[in-house]
Amino acid sequence: MIKNKNKRTRHPRLRKVFLISFIIVILLCVIETIQSNTYIDVENITFRNSDIPDSFDGVKIVQISDYHNQGEHYADRLIKKISEQKPDYIFITGDIIDSSRTNIDKADYLFKGISEIAPCYMVWGNHEPRITDEKIASLIKSIEDNGIDILENEFEYIRRGNDKIMLTGMNGTMYKAVTDTYPDEDVFSIWLHHFPEDIKVITNISSYSHAKADLIFSGHAHGGLIRFPFKDGLYAPGQGMLPEYTSGEYEYNGTHMIVSRGLGNSGYSLRFMDPFHLVVCTLENE
Repeated sequence: MIKNKNKRTRHPRLRKVFLISFIIVILLCVIETIQSNTYIDVENITFRNSDIPDSFDGVKIVQISDYHNQGEHYADRLIKKISEQKPDYIFITGDIIDSSRTNIDKADYLFKGISEIAPCYMVWGNHEPRITDEKIASLIKSIEDNGIDILENEFEYIRRGNDKIMLTGMNGTMYKAVTDTYPDEDVFSIWLHHFPEDIKVITNISSYSHAKADLIFSGHAHGGLIRFPFKDGLYAPGQGMLPEYTSGEYEYNGTHMIVSRGLGNSGYSLRFMDPFHLVVCTLENE
């Protein structure tokens, strides 16, 4: 009888330990969710390539992607963080607005802040084409008023000192139509394109031109939304479950790609172990 009593007294203790452990795990998950949806992680990446012109050696680029109308208070933190990096150029790789809760004023607030820091170059994502004609007209006016250069399936040169690099901005899939217009000269080539899953197409098509894509800046994947150690993420639009391209550096046949996890959430989605991502890329002539 005494043994049975001792066994019975152990169960409440086990239940208490289990309950406390469960509460701790829940609290840790809540804290991590809050951090992933508020904290801005700055990642410094050095891209080395012997074709980078001397005048661009040491140039610093900040990438902004997938902002999704986060709003003024967050924008103030973001603008301050970008300013602290002292970039030479800012590349914007789409989805500054969100088609499900579009607010042009929030986008304009961000554009005003970043355009005072450095020259800005931009391409559309998948959300901008979804908004109404009236809103897209307001968005374009804001972009132009703030002196931001939109590249819509076209290329241009960025000049620095006596050197230049080619910057191509793609919104759709008119890759060959753009590369067919490339001049007959070898020049270091950067692409801005929202969709990272297109790296192989861009690499293959640009390889036939006179300016193969050396470096691509992309976004869209939101880091896979839920990340675990040593994993690329759980799900990304355009790539599905267990996506291949979600964050950081990738390479395919000599073309390198940098993917931003994004700086906002689309609709009512949330992240886990996947904080907002500000890419700072320094070019170096190795």
